[in-house]
Amino acid sequence: MVFKKLWDESLLKKVAEECLAFTDWDEKKIFKSVSVNKRSCGIFGKLPPKTKMLLSYCNSSKFLEFLEEITGEKGLIPDPHLLGGGIHSSLNDGFLKMHADFNWHDRLKLYRRLNLLIYLNPDWDKSWGGELCLACKTDQGLHIEKTIEPLFNTTVLFTTTDQSFHGHPEPMSLPEGKFRNSLALYYYVSEKPVNSADIQRSYTDYRQLNGQRYL
Repeated sequence: MVFKKLWDESLLKKVAEECLAFTDWDEKKIFKSVSVNKRSCGIFGKLPPKTKMLLSYCNSSKFLEFLEEITGEKGLIPDPHLLGGGIHSSLNDGFLKMHADFNWHDRLKLYRRLNLLIYLNPDWDKSWGGELCLACKTDQGLHIEKTIEPLFNTTVLFTTTDQSFHGHPEPMSLPEGKFRNSLALYYYVSEKPVNSADIQRSYTDYRQLNGQRYL
């Protein structure tokens, strides 16, 4: 699902400004085969105030009820630890290869079910690249079914399965001072989804477009 202007524009503008000015990153990924120039912060106490406010709302009972209503999922559970979530920021030449996320939160002992991505990029130019690609796995490899520009106040919600491959796999060409910024939240369930693998996988499954795993 893709939502345009789901959030209050003035609030999200303040969140975007906070994230643009943010410097206290947890990590910067430089794994040459699968991810380059991506930084993130998922430690709630380090995040700026408006960003905390929005993330807290996304983990609230009211928002969980909204998610359950539009997806049909029941018993959704938020992650207060923001494992893999929080602020994501990619720099020039950054990319994130196609992957299926971990399906098991080992600390919470829960199954991952939904991904929520909120994009924070005003004045984004299509020529820079950075589109989110959603793909399915076929006998011939990964087939990209949909691409979504990371435009300001665009929110993407999708079900997490062992086949829900996604990423922005091509290096971006960003002008100086521009970044691909977003907020990421994940939601869980206590019972194993019927379309989930039996293996409780706490690692990310990166794939090439031909379907082969990265070594």
